[in-house]
Amino acid sequence: MPADLKKGELNKDFGFKINTPFHLISNLPDGRYLDLVSNNPVIKSRNGYPSQQWYFDQRSKTIHSMRTKSYSVMISGSGRSAKLAVGGTNSNWW
Repeated sequence: MPADLKKGELNKDFGFKINTPFHLISNLPDGRYLDLVSNNPVIKSRNGYPSQQWYFDQRSKTIHSMRTKSYSVMISGSGRSAKLAVGGTNSNWW
């Protein structure tokens, strides 16, 4: 996929529109949203705050928080855990 995709264009490899806000919605009852509360990922009811909005960064190939743009979604334990975490983006897609 070309690295020169612009905001709003679709990255077909990852299925995200570049730098376009979206929500991560749970399959739990009531379709709750992934929220960022005190820099911890929490599933909550929809509230419309930027802490429930995320975007795909084309350069690093990571999902970032709209509230704290320097934070991205990651898997704890260097990918060896089932626990989701949010923190400073420190790497790229390998």
